[in-house]
Amino acid sequence: MWAVVPIKGFASPKQRLADVLSPNERSQLAQHMLRDVLNALTALDGVVVISSDDQVLNEARWQGVRVMSERGQNGGDGYSAAVRQAGETLAGEGIAAMMHVPGDVPLITPDEVAQIADLGLTAPGACVVPSSDRDGTNCLAMWPPDLLQPAFGPDSFNRHCQMLHDFGVEPTVLELSGFALDIDTADDLRLFCSHMGADIGECGSLQYLKASGIAARVLQG
Repeated sequence: MWAVVPIKGFASPKQRLADVLSPNERSQLAQHMLRDVLNALTALDGVVVISSDDQVLNEARWQGVRVMSERGQNGGDGYSAAVRQAGETLAGEGIAAMMHVPGDVPLITPDEVAQIADLGLTAPGACVVPSSDRDGTNCLAMWPPDLLQPAFGPDSFNRHCQMLHDFGVEPTVLELSGFALDIDTADDLRLFCSHMGADIGECGSLQYLKASGIAARVLQG
């Protein structure tokens, strides 16, 4: 099982956080979240970060994972196309399965990742992990990696499940708390910062938010 992590870039990420974080703070948070995600994926057979941004690709190389340049002009053809490109490439290399993992789910754990990887579904098979509101798809695992053309965005959880049913595949649905929280909005960030009362352990994103004073500022707001 390989993981595919699509990343748009660090220059101006997370525009929906612009009301609560400065451009530099958003950039720093995006980098910390990517590191947290990659740290949770180390037990897999391989990890590939796909992006059209050289800074992202250099960061991924520094983290010791494979990189892939996103095809397309003007910064690539989009998130879904990036996942599809990586899946087709891996399938062409004979890799049996892949999981899509967003770069903004810093609370995922190796145990959650293993729950997905260890399903060992017979091809064709798929696992869909929804966001907390069951609207988005925060992990799409497929046996084989090019099983379908992903379609992320609003209502993608239901859309992916329906697409799989149309292909004659009954998806395995897993509810995983770490995967459920993707940091897109100010409310997401406040919920994320609320974990500060617990042991933040190795979560570099929470450590950054605490040390920088952002967490206290966000929670007070």
